[in-house]
Amino acid sequence: MSSIKRSLLLYLFICGSFLLTAFSYAGDNATVSFIRPFDAMTLTQSVKLSLGKEKLGKLDQKKVITVVVPNGKHKVQTKVGLSLGVPNVTGFNGAKKFKAKLMLDQDQHFFKVVFKPAMLGGQHEVIEIDQAEFEALSAELEK
Repeated sequence: MSSIKRSLLLYLFICGSFLLTAFSYAGDNATVSFIRPFDAMTLTQSVKLSLGKEKLGKLDQKKVITVVVPNGKHKVQTKVGLSLGVPNVTGFNGAKKFKAKLMLDQDQHFFKVVFKPAMLGGQHEVIEIDQAEFEALSAELEK
């Protein structure tokens, strides 16, 4: 009978340590949300969004992508393939690549992807925003 109790206690101890490890790793992650508001100038462009080596997918206008990643530094990149656009403002082949490094050190981060025009080709920049602005932009998407 005492060996059953020991086995049960050992089993509970092992399960508890696994749960404790899982909860400690959960605090080391960040939920990252990207939103792309409407912009008539880049109506035909789909932005390919990647974070580090992970391709998050295409971010079309009025869309949101949310991912959970480990805290720390991450490289974000936007890229547009061949698309229709206004030459010399959006670029002859769509838009230039945008690269930046993000420091993710909180539980939640919010970013908007906006087009910045330029004479020899603009780019879709990733700008960090607060939760209130993100919620306001999200409310506009539902209209």
